Amino acid sequence: MKVTEFLCKDSPKIHIHIDRIDKKDVPQEQVYMKRWLHERFEVKDKLLIEFYDSLDPERRNKFPGESVTSKLSLKKTLPSLLILSGLTAGLLMTETGRNLYVKTWIYGSLIGCLWVSIKA
Repeated sequence: MKVTEFLCKDSPKIHIHIDRIDKKDVPQEQVYMKRWLHERFEVKDKLLIEFYDSLDPERRNKFPGESVTSKLSLKKTLPSLLILSGLTAGLLMTETGRNLYVKTWIYGSLIGCLWVSIKA
């Protein structure tokens, strides 16, 4: 799925597979760590192939193990929406707030792009 498809679809589902790894199972030496990490990516790739391309319809779009569905209720999302909307409206109602908003948007984007290009 592309990012644009994810952002533009009506209420997409998110599937997360969590596998807890004990610290003692992670190799300390770099040579063994690289091999171990490569093996973890192989496991991840197999899980994704099974998730998307399984011939068994019962196993398609599901990870192995127990499944938990998490619903976001209005009670959990409404407070943050109201706070963010109130702060944004407060900024946009004054000339100083609008200037700060635009400068933060422009300079924040430029600094973000610069940061990503430096880290890449």
